[in-house]
Amino acid sequence: MFKKFFKKKENVVEVYSPLDGEVIQLEKVPDDAFSSKIIGDGIAIIPNGDTIYAPFDSEDISIFDTKHAVSFQKGDIELIVHFGIDTVKLNGEGFSKLVLKDEGSVKKGEKLIAYDLNFIKNKAKSIISPIVVSSMDEIDEIFDIKYGKVNALEPIFKIRLKK
Repeated sequence: MFKKFFKKKENVVEVYSPLDGEVIQLEKVPDDAFSSKIIGDGIAIIPNGDTIYAPFDSEDISIFDTKHAVSFQKGDIELIVHFGIDTVKLNGEGFSKLVLKDEGSVKKGEKLIAYDLNFIKNKAKSIISPIVVSSMDEIDEIFDIKYGKVNALEPIFKIRLKK
């Protein structure tokens, strides 16, 4: 009973890939807001699949109206999965929600959005998809980054919270 009361706050969170594809440096994203880390720090994925998954258990998610991005909240961590560049201009075309909710809690691996990769390749500026931690003032470091080929739900990096 007392163990739960005195339990320490989780200090390290592992993030799992929300997409199949190839993990690359965030600096390679063809959009200054992401590549210069104005929005946050993290990685990017060149996707080759058709589904966006929840990258960890999240207390609260928010699926953008245009379905091109999802934000995840876990304690002090806010993570944004932003599919492609200038995909907001597609106004939801090429994306389909796989969940009935736009917000609420989700479990790691839950399928959230299906996308038509060929359609988006032909219509958007880029399919390179930033995965960024936007709550960097709460973060000590992002580490153990796994660059290269990745399958959805494989570990891609860890986040250490400030103490």
